[in-house]
Amino acid sequence: MSAASTALHSSVQPFDSGWLPVSGGHRLYYEQRGLRTGIPVLILHGGPGSGCSPLMAGFFDPQRYRVILLDQRGAGKSLPAGSCEENTTPALIDDIEFLRRNLGIDRWLVMGGSWGATLGILYAAAHPGQLSGLLLRNPFLARAADLDWFFGGARLHHPEAWRHWAALGAPEAPGAMLHWLTECFRSAPPSALAAYVTAWHVWECALAGAPSRTLSPADIDLLQARYRLQLHYFCHACFIPEGGVLAAAERIAATNVPIHVVQGLTDHVCPASATTVLLEELPNAGCTWVEGVGHDPYAQAMLAATLGLVESFAALGRFVP
Repeated sequence: MSAASTALHSSVQPFDSGWLPVSGGHRLYYEQRGLRTGIPVLILHGGPGSGCSPLMAGFFDPQRYRVILLDQRGAGKSLPAGSCEENTTPALIDDIEFLRRNLGIDRWLVMGGSWGATLGILYAAAHPGQLSGLLLRNPFLARAADLDWFFGGARLHHPEAWRHWAALGAPEAPGAMLHWLTECFRSAPPSALAAYVTAWHVWECALAGAPSRTLSPADIDLLQARYRLQLHYFCHACFIPEGGVLAAAERIAATNVPIHVVQGLTDHVCPASATTVLLEELPNAGCTWVEGVGHDPYAQAMLAATLGLVESFAALGRFVP
């Protein structure tokens, strides 16, 4: 496959999968695809709570990479589904390292987008010796300003999508919407939650630069569980001190770990302005700015950029945009 390709690699079945018991009664689902003796790569999904998809493995040549997919606590196939008990960012970082040791991997490439990039940065700061590389897409910095932007701050840029929230009584005061929404999810009867889930879906798609769709009852149930888990994290400031992601980036800047960021320039979920701030703490990191692309990792230009970086890492042990 050439670096200019915009096609995912063909899907292959997992050669290993299972549930890994960790603290708090959680059992984490993981699977391994590709070549057993290939370059180990861990994919960290977004959300929090979105879970992994087999499509994610398609960024990596199965004849060269050993691809590990991990569903974080409460997400995807991990059990108990949607559980917020002992579900914190420090626990997720510990889980990643526990999985590495359990699989007998010395060092691995870590790839994450959005919330997955948040975890990738924090994991790299805690365990720099265990990384062969770090590939980030549209990173989320988990600052109060980032949460305020997503929960209402972007409404002037997306007035049509905001009307769905306004019809439900969402407040416009800075920082007020997150607390209002948490109370809605806590106290609204199940029959009323579909309207909040639909509004969130439309809003999220608008900021991501992706079309929304009509949600089925099964979609509503799935998104309701995911959004509850996200609210658990967001109402606790993602269990990260203010500025903690940038502080972690500063700590890994002095390491020799190859780092590259890919950023869609039209993303309003994780805006390019945040990546500019992140790169100030990572002066040796490479960055590919992708025009006309939002939050979608499978958009053609984003896909081409990512595939090229992954291919160069397999050939050279570093990222060449």
